[in-house]
This record gives sequence, structure tokens and C-alpha cells, in this order.
Amino acid sequence: MLDRLKIGVLGAGNIGEALISGLVKASLVEAKQLMASRRSEVALAYLADTYGIRTTTDNCELVLENDIIILAAKPQILPSILEDTEHCFRPGQVVITVAAGISTAFVESWVKNDIPVIRVMPNTPALVGQAMSPYCLGRHGSAVQALVAAQIFSAVGVTTQVEEEMLDAITALSGSGPAYFFYLLEGLIEAGVSMGLPEHLSRALVRQTCYGAAKLVVETTRTPQQLRAQVTSPQGTTHAAISFLEQASTKELIKQAVLKAKERAHELGAGVPKPHLD
Repeated sequence: MLDRLKIGVLGAGNIGEALISGLVKASLVEAKQLMASRRSEVALAYLADTYGIRTTTDNCELVLENDIIILAAKPQILPSILEDTEHCFRPGQVVITVAAGISTAFVESWVKNDIPVIRVMPNTPALVGQAMSPYCLGRHGSAVQALVAAQIFSAVGVTTQVEEEMLDAITALSGSGPAYFFYLLEGLIEAGVSMGLPEHLSRALVRQTCYGAAKLVVETTRTPQQLRAQVTSPQGTTHAAISFLEQASTKELIKQAVLKAKERAHELGAGVPKPHLD
């Protein structure tokens, strides 16, 4: 489906580079089909040397020369980028945005021409090909464009189609989710050090424990609750730790933290300028 289509990644930072790398490694496209834009010429030179793709510092050039435009810029600067490039979009293109909180309707208001807009919320495990990338279609999207999005983002992990009203919650849970685990791991490593373990050993223990626990969740049919019960013997060491966490209402704190992230995702969308009108 991606044969002969030219794909431009506007704002090729971490997620953008992960997509480029995944597409090339999976042989879904040839390197010559890909183009990236960034302000940093040094970063672009690295992308060109590493992946053999086309590069430019001119966002309008990227839009003009490609069939699929992936908007990978940060949500705070995406409105100004769309304002600068609105005259560069043309009928027949497909636009994909990965900016948190930015609605398909907002992007559609700038690109016009009934161009299909797809909104995707990948997370940082895209860097190792293990992202979760929920996506939704805008007003002009079709099943064909859904397949395009699924194929592109399957290069860096798993995709699923959702309704757009779910995406703020998904951003909070899945998009920001890896950071919650990293924060927990930080605490576990610090706990190991505080008990007298060398930091390198504490890191190694926590890293492998995290990896093994994640594989249990992914590769068995047991729920996290069942897996926890399996390792929590009555009056044992794990029971002592879990009881302390429950007394501190840790689950409720986690829920409230995720709700804060959802609120911020909504604020990002609400804080962009009003959609452009003719």
C-alpha cells in the first residue's frame, strides 16, 4: 500500500526518527521515499547519513514534495507550523498528526482541500519497536487511510483504531504511561541503594525484574491482579510491601496522577489558537 508513496516527517525528533528507522528496517518503504525536516542541520545530516533519506530545513518544501505528511512537531509549536505551511498542502495528500491534544478538526481547518487527517498517539517504546499507537480518523478519513496509518505505525509496534474522544485519556494512560514505570523503577533502584546494594547491582536487578514482569503480563493469560496474588504469600515479604502501599492509597494516587495527565492533554488542545477560517 505504501509503494511509490513519498512520506515526509515534519519535525523528526525521537518519535519521527523511530518511525523512519522502523519503516526502513521493516522494508515497508525504500529510504528514497522518506523525507525529514528539522531546524537543526546537524540532526538532519545524521538522519541522512544513518538512513539514506532526503532532508530539508524547509517545512513547506517537505509538504510540497510528499504524499503522506506526518506532523511530529510538539503540540506547542504545531499551530505556528500549520500557519506557515497551510498554502503548501494539496488535494490527494494524507496528513497524520502525533501531537498530543491537537484535534483532527484543528488540523483540518488549516490543511483544507478535504485532506484526510489521522491522529495517532504513539508512545516512546517506538524507539525499540514496541510502541502502542492508538489512532483515529478525522472527518474525511476512510478505511483506506486507516490501513495507511496502521501500516506505518506497525513498523514501531502495535496499533489499534479508536474514537477521537478517547484520545486525551489514551494520551494520559498510554502516551505518558512509560514515564510512570520509569518513575517507579527510579524508586526501586534508590531503595536498593538505600539498603546497601551497589548502584550498578540495584539497576541490574530492577531492570531484569521489570523485563521479566512485563513478559509475564504480555505472554500469559493472567491479569496483573492474578500475577500479584501469585507472588504474594500471606504474611510474607511481598505481603508486607503491598500492605504498606495499600495503606498509603497508592492505587488512588496513581489514578489521580493519570487524571492530571488527561487534564493537561485537554488543556493543550484547548490552548491552541482558534481554527483558521477563510
